[in-house]
Amino acid sequence: MNGIRFRITRVFCVITVFNLSNFSNLRAQENFSLENYVDLVLKYHPYVKQAELEFSKSKAFLKKSRGAFDPVLSYDQKEKNFDGTNYYSRQKTEIKIPSFYGITLNGSVQQASGVFLNPENKIKNDQLIALGASFELGQGLLSNPRQTALKQAKLFTKQANEENALEINRILTIAIHAYLDWYKDFKIYKIFDEFIANASFRFEAVKQRVKEGDLAKIDSTEARIALNQRKMQQQNARLELQNKVLKISNFMWFENQPIEIRETIEPFVDEERFLLFLKSDSLPIEKHPKLTALSYKKDQLVLEKRLQKSNLAPKFSVNYQWLSDTNLNTFSNFSLDPDNNITGIKAALPLFLRKERADLKIASLKVENLEWEQLQTKTVLENRIKALFETKERLRNQENLAQQIQKDYQELFEGEQKKFLAGESSLFLVNTRESKLIEAILKTISLEIAQKKAEITYYFTVNFPSLKPI
Repeated sequence: MNGIRFRITRVFCVITVFNLSNFSNLRAQENFSLENYVDLVLKYHPYVKQAELEFSKSKAFLKKSRGAFDPVLSYDQKEKNFDGTNYYSRQKTEIKIPSFYGITLNGSVQQASGVFLNPENKIKNDQLIALGASFELGQGLLSNPRQTALKQAKLFTKQANEENALEINRILTIAIHAYLDWYKDFKIYKIFDEFIANASFRFEAVKQRVKEGDLAKIDSTEARIALNQRKMQQQNARLELQNKVLKISNFMWFENQPIEIRETIEPFVDEERFLLFLKSDSLPIEKHPKLTALSYKKDQLVLEKRLQKSNLAPKFSVNYQWLSDTNLNTFSNFSLDPDNNITGIKAALPLFLRKERADLKIASLKVENLEWEQLQTKTVLENRIKALFETKERLRNQENLAQQIQKDYQELFEGEQKKFLAGESSLFLVNTRESKLIEAILKTISLEIAQKKAEITYYFTVNFPSLKPI
């Protein structure tokens, strides 16, 4: 988790980290930057923590699979006493060490005594030492369940790492979009402060001129209508802003508590840092986590197919142990005489192999199905990346045009105001020019945010700063 925060916040050039006065309220400050917001989401948001838990779960599965190769130490004791007679007493201490390639090493120490001891269990001296191994020479020779499970667990961990990066990117994309929507409505709300001030100034000026007889009374009515329209527009903007604050609050957490965003908190996007963030190098399509995750998944299915193919071979195992009877305290008679041994051979083969052939067919179909999924996913991903790139470029061009249109409307409005003050225009034309200017400004802000959201979506489709090397 620390690696994720470091990589992403480093790209965002985070300078400061939040100081929070309590768990439920965000402390009032001059602004709440996008960089700090992303840092907060990565540190505390439950979805990010859940994504990390999935990755941790994969590592737990890997540890569990490795446990299949842990040595096993066992002790077995049996004793029978009846009517004052010791029928038999047997003790056996054994250790088994599984290996990766179907070989299990084993060693044991046995002791046995008793009046009615089975002759098979009689020991010449104090103890019987056995050292040997069992070999899978049929099904388990090239592939066995323990080996396959371990290899699959390693691949699953790598797959989970890729999917974890995808999930974190998805969360960050949604979270940043919510922040940009908040930023957009905040800018719109603040813009009306200036227009309300202008409309109020005009209204007071027109009332004065009406009193002086310079303008007709109807002009003061029109000025008041314009002022009330601006106030109504700002109230609507405030309602939209409050809704966006509630949406972004879904991403605001500190430790285990949601954070309330107070009205004194203002969003802030540093254009220079935002552009620097978007200039990060992107991954080639072949290394995209979505495709890489599918590749790891396919490798797991290939291992399963190999195991099912191995199951077509007969079950054939060989067991061999050297025996030596000795006193463990002195090792006086210890020897590994090949003539003293236990050997065993076990073989089995289903006559029709219907289950095994069916399992192999199912495994083969799974591999083939995933290969088709890989081809389709790559095609969809390539087209999505192209579409996102074209969208952000088109929105950038539209934003530039909107800025020019806004600039032109600003000139028209200012020119109309000068003409009105000189008595060469009407209040109606001034209000009309101002309404068009407001429409142009709102359009520019909308396109600016749409373009930023498109840039963020594109970035998190081709860049994965939270991807950890494994």
